[in-house]
Amino acid sequence: MKKVLLFAVLAAFVMLPFTSFAKAPISESEMAGITAQVGVTINFDQFSLGAVKIDAQSWGDSDGFTGTAGYTAAGWVGATIDSTTNFVTISGDLTIDVGSSGTVTAIGIGLPTIALAGSMTQVLKLSQSDNLASAGILGTSFMSGVSLTPKGTLIIHAH
Repeated sequence: MKKVLLFAVLAAFVMLPFTSFAKAPISESEMAGITAQVGVTINFDQFSLGAVKIDAQSWGDSDGFTGTAGYTAAGWVGATIDSTTNFVTISGDLTIDVGSSGTVTAIGIGLPTIALAGSMTQVLKLSQSDNLASAGILGTSFMSGVSLTPKGTLIIHAH
């Protein structure tokens, strides 16, 4: 619940810079008559998260395995991962509205479109260290054409 509340507060702070574009000051009495009926829209068109790069993702065993010819030291298997610069993009609108249903008032957050595009290459390695230093390459995996389409509304309310 704390993470959700933190997200709502963070969203409110994101909207603060837009208040500097007001044409004229609003008095206290004018503010008292305003209600949040329209909501807020945050547009993500032309927004890209950039390339995804992971230097080492590995799993292993710190004491090797017994019962065989000398494999008693640490061993790790893992991958290095690189993607194109446009691999993750966000577009469309994120909407924030407030409404009530019976006795519960909630914030509804409509999600923008998140797209995984471009390509990602993963190099599978074996190494004696968890950071895959001096690793032997077992092979390469390539991924492209992944799509992700979030749907629905995130609803936040107190309980």
